[in-house]
Amino acid sequence: MKGRFERFHPLVSFLFYAGAISLLILMLHPIFLGAALIVILMINFIHDQLKGLRRWYIFIISTFLLMLVTNPLFNERGRHLLFDINEHRVTLEAVLYGGMDAVSIIGIIALFISYNIIMTPNKLLFLFAKILPQFAVLLMLTLRFIPLMRRRMEEISIVQRSKGNSMNQGKWKTRMKMGMLYVQTLLTYSLEEAIQTADSMNARGYGQGRRTSYEYFKFKKTDFLSMSYLVVLFAIILFERFSGFGVLTIYPIMEAWQFSVMDTLAFLCYFMFLSFPLIVEVGGMVRWRLLK
Repeated sequence: MKGRFERFHPLVSFLFYAGAISLLILMLHPIFLGAALIVILMINFIHDQLKGLRRWYIFIISTFLLMLVTNPLFNERGRHLLFDINEHRVTLEAVLYGGMDAVSIIGIIALFISYNIIMTPNKLLFLFAKILPQFAVLLMLTLRFIPLMRRRMEEISIVQRSKGNSMNQGKWKTRMKMGMLYVQTLLTYSLEEAIQTADSMNARGYGQGRRTSYEYFKFKKTDFLSMSYLVVLFAIILFERFSGFGVLTIYPIMEAWQFSVMDTLAFLCYFMFLSFPLIVEVGGMVRWRLLK
């Protein structure tokens, strides 16, 4: 059964995800990012009980650790020394900056997992195929690239294991050779299918003349109200951001973490924007219980 957020017009959903990703990049403040990560995890929980995130947990944790460690390794700037490693200064500023980048990237990955559940290829084509057909296909292929490659890798792994070839057995050299074989098969498989898809779409006349849509999405009053809610909040947050609020300056001197009045306003708008799917779903549940 579809959730209420999933039933919105594709334009509303697309605006939410585009805005949320932009805010995760722009609002680099530990409190903003921490709150955003919690909200995004709750959104993923409502959409699929975190099943999508569980499939990527190794990649997410390794990315977080890599980004957290890399910045202090190459950056000694900062006035708050944590410790020395062979005359290499590890500063609080470098660790904090790396941590904020890591949380921002993880939040974006989690948002893309949610995006792949809500924004189906038909919705994306409905939005852009009439005005930008080439861009619509390119965007759709790019956004589904990583999940698709992952599914194909699982299929290849199952086939190879049935033939007695596995990356989990034998010496490291044998495993590496097997891994390269997997990657080679994956790339060949993907390139062949990409060529077939391009030939098929060309044969069907994609991008030539007026295009009809397989699914039709009607823009309703609730869509208009929701879009207005998102646009107004996003405009306020952008104004605050470019006025210097909602971001923690680390270099050359790290600012205090305390919020000013304008920072608090920016945080409230930021939280309300990211919580939009939660507000919609929880509101629907409450309304359903009241009607019963």
